[in-house]
Amino acid sequence: MRRFPLPALHSCVTCAVLLIGCQSTLEPVQPTPPPPASQSLSFEIAGPSQIDVSGPFSWEAFAFGGSGVYQYQWEVTRLALQEISTGTGRELSLLVADTDGDMLLTLTVTSGNEVRVQRFGVRNCIGGCDAAP
Repeated sequence: MRRFPLPALHSCVTCAVLLIGCQSTLEPVQPTPPPPASQSLSFEIAGPSQIDVSGPFSWEAFAFGGSGVYQYQWEVTRLALQEISTGTGRELSLLVADTDGDMLLTLTVTSGNEVRVQRFGVRNCIGGCDAAP
């Protein structure tokens, strides 16, 4: 029967004890990720920029950034009539006729203490339009 030297056996026992002694039943604590960087408020308006037939049309605002709670204020100027109308909400719907002429949509979006304003021109070509304005 072969015998192993005592120091080697002693070394293995010590390793086993150290490994068992280092284990823990506590779950590791995951670090909390930093909050995302604040993105400033901005938005885009989607909808037709030229109208060729009478009827209902819609424009929609897509806001992002800011505090995430958005308030919308639309102002519509129908240039031929010098008429101004307003609306609130993310979407604006209008009935457009040939007598309206071109329109200027102005949208103000507010989020927290940030305010952004954007203008969107709509060319009224009901009944035809000349070459580029």
